[in-house]
Amino acid sequence: MRLDECGPDLAGRVGGKAVGLGHLLRQSLRVPPGFVITTEAYREWVLSRSLQHEVVRLIEESEGVAAEEQASRRIRAAFEATELLDELAAEVREAYAELGGGQEVSVAVRSSATAEDTAEASFAGQQDTYLWVTGASSLLTHVLKCWGSLFTPQAISYRRRLAIPVHEVAMAVVVQRMVAAEAAGVMMTIDPVTGDRSQISIEGSFGLGLAVVGGEVTPDRFSVDKVTFEIRSRAIAHKPFAYRLDPATGRVRSFELSPEEGGLPCLHDDEVIRIAEVGKRAERALGGPQDIEWAVGPGPEGPRQLFMLQARPETVWSRKSPTPISARGETAADRVVRLMRGGSPHGQ
Repeated sequence: MRLDECGPDLAGRVGGKAVGLGHLLRQSLRVPPGFVITTEAYREWVLSRSLQHEVVRLIEESEGVAAEEQASRRIRAAFEATELLDELAAEVREAYAELGGGQEVSVAVRSSATAEDTAEASFAGQQDTYLWVTGASSLLTHVLKCWGSLFTPQAISYRRRLAIPVHEVAMAVVVQRMVAAEAAGVMMTIDPVTGDRSQISIEGSFGLGLAVVGGEVTPDRFSVDKVTFEIRSRAIAHKPFAYRLDPATGRVRSFELSPEEGGLPCLHDDEVIRIAEVGKRAERALGGPQDIEWAVGPGPEGPRQLFMLQARPETVWSRKSPTPISARGETAADRVVRLMRGGSPHGQ
């Protein structure tokens, strides 16, 4: 399915990540083009290879970290030892050719599981993403790897804590054209520390977003007022390296940055404000605070275009009930007096 076809009513077929991207596309936001291999394809493949019973058995018998790791290795090895069904492989090859206009293009292959990226659960970082995959044959191989990452040890453990049955889990796979990111990172349309909904928090670094999402660098941090779009604060960190494509090998690796380059801001002020504007727009469209991945890189309109790579509901503060700042019937003057005395709206 095309990404722009992925609406909330199709969450069971395309997964949370694809639904979020579909929302962004329908808001006319810039998202790398792509398509989704649906959960129906996953379920058909698992049944055809008689893997479902073995997966359930291995997970149900795994107790503790070591056992979950062993179960994960065995499941993923079984997935990667087989091939896609011929009909599905042909459809994926055709969609890939259309994506590149007949040329081999580099794509990101990303999980979009049915239980991830919801307001109740976030599987961020627990399932795998593969970057700069080039060629139809490599894409087919990485679809299998992506399906297998549905059963990483951390994903197995997380689903167990949430009591999500194994047989209910399925994975769609998002395939998108790569962005040669000059800077990338994450944005929360809420303060992740205090829950302040009047500000947008942006973190970023040079190159691909792997270093930020994986916590490998201290990122640049920007706080933006959600109403005025004034940059309230900024903290520019020293960023010792950046993940980029190595043209010689066709693989992503870390490149060391000089002290001068690593100490520069990864974003211009106007880019920070643009990211915040898009975040506010996405929050309104999606009905609540969002956790958004973004990248700045070459696009059809210039060398530094902003792309939205993912949008998922924020899952911590969104669950909390708002704390009133004033008591029922309290005047503004009474509130000032109470605060000066150190009181709360509940009389404590």
